[in-house]
Amino acid sequence: MIKKENILESARTVLTEQGINKLSLRKIAAQAGCAAPSIYYYFKNKQEIVAGLWEEIAPSLALQMKNSSNMQQAYKDFWLSRPDDFRLFITSADYFPFVAKTDGYQAIKQTLGSELHALNGWLMEEIFTQST
Repeated sequence: MIKKENILESARTVLTEQGINKLSLRKIAAQAGCAAPSIYYYFKNKQEIVAGLWEEIAPSLALQMKNSSNMQQAYKDFWLSRPDDFRLFITSADYFPFVAKTDGYQAIKQTLGSELHALNGWLMEEIFTQST
């Protein structure tokens, strides 16, 4: 039986190689070497897979913020070094609602409070203008 970790690793590979718009359960299953229905044992849909990917990186973000004297700058630096992840986790209308419900996102939201939306707005402008 396929493991949850293998599915997440395969999803990350598909995202890296083909981008957000090409992510599908069929492609994730092919990368993982399993049948697509096997994925449903762990995840209801690809949005839950993306939320699972978020939960893998959220501790790194939280740790970077905790170890910094300026949490807001640490938050910016983290995402500026991972613009594709920012697009996927924070700005994607297909995936953000699922990411926002995770414990990891709620913890960061609680830590940054009202600053979070302003930081994300600044990052959106910075990241999307760099890519054009």
